[in-house]
Amino acid sequence: PSIHPFNQQTVNNMSTPPPPPVRHPKQHGVKGVYYGGDWVDIEDCIGTYNPNPEACSGCPHNTPANPCPRSKTRHDASNDGKGSSYDVVVIGAGCVGGAIARELSKYKISVLVLEAADDVSQGATKGNSGIVHSGYDDTPGSLRAKYCWKGNQMFAELDKELRFGYQKNGSLVLATNDAEKEILQELLERGETNGVKYLKILNREGGTVAL
Repeated sequence: PSIHPFNQQTVNNMSTPPPPPVRHPKQHGVKGVYYGGDWVDIEDCIGTYNPNPEACSGCPHNTPANPCPRSKTRHDASNDGKGSSYDVVVIGAGCVGGAIARELSKYKISVLVLEAADDVSQGATKGNSGIVHSGYDDTPGSLRAKYCWKGNQMFAELDKELRFGYQKNGSLVLATNDAEKEILQELLERGETNGVKYLKILNREGGTVAL
């Protein structure tokens, strides 16, 4: 086969695609914050986003700001005061273990969190992609399908309490051919079975289909 040289003339004859539109996405902590999933401008943060220190936790606020001793806590919540008897032991200090321990701290029980790593959130939590899944792709009848949507709906209120910058930006699954369109329909039906709300298939004539 003949080989055509790739020279400057060839480059000049190539059509240049238009540049992408300039976007200025909002960034949590820059001129505002995401609070409960919604954006709040910096001017409106006072009284809404700024926390009340006295309501943050039950820990005494006059505790010296020194590092905790390595591999243990400064506060002893054991039943016997010696760190050997607890009502509940949570294994793993990732986002799930931490959330469970935080919820249990609202009750009059002693809770111990055990973590094998040298700090919290060093496992799956550290390697996550930052997506709060809704449950439309989980197998119906599984534990993930049972709890995923319920957990998804808890994030807005959880963010108002902990202020970690949760964003309600939705999810988009694209299909570019007939086989992928069938998968979209399957995901829609699976999501509805799992109780996921606000799902819709968008169809543009002759173009891409999205869920």
